[in-house]
Amino acid sequence: MPDTLRDLTAHGQSQVVQLAKGAGRIPLEEVDAIEHSPLVRAVRTAQLLRLATKSSLPLKVLGGLEPEHDPRKTAGLLGKARRSRLLVGHNPHLATLAALLLSLPDGAAAIRFRKAGLLALERTAKPTRFRPYGTWALLWMIPPDLAK
Repeated sequence: MPDTLRDLTAHGQSQVVQLAKGAGRIPLEEVDAIEHSPLVRAVRTAQLLRLATKSSLPLKVLGGLEPEHDPRKTAGLLGKARRSRLLVGHNPHLATLAALLLSLPDGAAAIRFRKAGLLALERTAKPTRFRPYGTWALLWMIPPDLAK
């Protein structure tokens, strides 16, 4: 089966539901939609997250979250955005994306962003010539085992 059609395992589905329930109140009122990659497992994760948090947010595909997409292009897109976003994607793409936004010199290796984890970043300054993605700060991070 092609990777693009691979669904979440039963364990993966359980992790997402547990994380959403155990993480407490996820501040979804700050976002307009749950944006996800077009891959089946990301769509399923977004659906489960919305269901478990009892949210009515629409689900939207966001190009640039696919595993093979260049995280620098996605970081550029996010750096220009004026709104908060909830993204559902894939590793190591998401870890690399977060490292780019946070300007971490060690890249994705500096973030232990595991499957079914949640990470919230806030853009604190617009992009500049020297910081093409803007300036970002870590708001919070919840690893999947914390929600158990």
